[in-house]
Amino acid sequence: MSAIHHDPDFESDTHEGALALVEELLATSVDACIVGLDRERRVRLWNDGAVRHYGHTALEAVNLLKLDDLVAPGQNALVDEIFRVASVAGSWSGNVSLAHQDGSLARRRCDVTVRKNQAGSVLGFWFVPRTVADGVQTQRADELFRAMLESAPDAMVVVDREGVIVLVNSQTERLFGYERTELLGKPVEVLVPPRFRPRHPEHRSGYFREPRVRGMGTGLDLYGLRKDGSEFPVEISLSPLETKAGLLVSSSIRDCTERKRIEHKLEEKHAELQRASQAKDRFLATMSHELRTPLNAILGFAGTLLMRLPGPLTSDQERQLRTIDSSGKHLLSLINDLLDLAKIESGKVELHIERVDCTSMAREVAAALQPLAAAKFLSLEIISEAREQWVLTDRRALNQILLNLANNAIKYTDRGSVRIEIVGVPGDSAHNVEMHVVDTGVGIEAVDQAKLFQAFHSRPTGGSQPHEGSGLGLHLSQRLAVLLGGEIRVESAIGRGSRFTLVLKGM
Repeated sequence: MSAIHHDPDFESDTHEGALALVEELLATSVDACIVGLDRERRVRLWNDGAVRHYGHTALEAVNLLKLDDLVAPGQNALVDEIFRVASVAGSWSGNVSLAHQDGSLARRRCDVTVRKNQAGSVLGFWFVPRTVADGVQTQRADELFRAMLESAPDAMVVVDREGVIVLVNSQTERLFGYERTELLGKPVEVLVPPRFRPRHPEHRSGYFREPRVRGMGTGLDLYGLRKDGSEFPVEISLSPLETKAGLLVSSSIRDCTERKRIEHKLEEKHAELQRASQAKDRFLATMSHELRTPLNAILGFAGTLLMRLPGPLTSDQERQLRTIDSSGKHLLSLINDLLDLAKIESGKVELHIERVDCTSMAREVAAALQPLAAAKFLSLEIISEAREQWVLTDRRALNQILLNLANNAIKYTDRGSVRIEIVGVPGDSAHNVEMHVVDTGVGIEAVDQAKLFQAFHSRPTGGSQPHEGSGLGLHLSQRLAVLLGGEIRVESAIGRGSRFTLVLKGM
């Protein structure tokens, strides 16, 4: 490390840590030249770098030479100006011709910084000429910075506190249509549409008061102004930039015209899809009502004929009427499902929340489906851990869900049993209730379980005879369960049956 030579009184009249700072500077370069001056510009500190730089020893320099002795003859006015500016601004940087002890001259880039005590009073100055190596390194750093600036994909504009543009890249020229020379030294408001200019200085001042990195696309609706007067939407990121000349702000500007155009198209498409969805819902609701009216008449007359009220039937006539009755009921079920689904998707479902006993509801469903289970020689059981299991729910929706789950269980079970189990489950704030519909059918493969609740997806039969179905039952049931604040889960394995669980909030 380069040695430091200074007047004995120098450290005591310098703010705490000054020499430590010098030591740190010297650690970065053993050739660094550092000269400490008092207010009269007399040398009070002289390091080995200064000895190599000027040729004067420390004994010849400390307290004997002034800065005026270290610069080329005829530069006294420049030296006065340097220290006047440094005293006011705190620092000065520029080119100065320096004089070696042997009389040779060398032009160097020099930095002058004010030296203060703890109270803030000016004690003197630091004078740091850059060596050739320092100059080359700085030049390389400047070249690297400018190369990075030019390679940036976005327009880059650097401004000072007054909003004056000090640096731009070629992307800025292409984006705004200006030549670089037309922008440097101009207020940044030249790139801002007139309607935003009055408040822009206030926003800039606020940023300099609290400088921070502001990322691209922070939700602000911003616009840029080209040289030809055209406006375009932009996204801007800001970053504070500390320099020897003071705090600057670097802004990265991106034209988002294409993104805005795509967003607008997507918004239009979304609105179009919403209109189409609403039209579909209206169509389904209207057609469902229109279809049910004649269908109910068909079912009514078929039922009257099957009851033989008009007269006796032949076996062929009875078989044909039962086909009409079965197909009509299937079609009516599909229409009802479509109508309910249209109501749900349009948000027109009206729920009537009341106290409902799940055990009693399960018995009602079992009674309605008992003939269907008996026809397949299946046992249909109700298992409840309590005599009553109360929940707050919509009675009709709960009945529809449970009826659909139990009907499916019977439909897809060829032998064995179907059970409806009601179990109370402690919750965070209520005693929840789970209603399990368990069958001994062939089961459902895992790959098919994920699709069960999709609209128009029919449950695989697993080798049993095909069953009629709209593919809407489970989808509709899950949608109703969500409206009730619950959900339907499924557990199944091939050859081991299935368990559908309806979870409801208890009381």
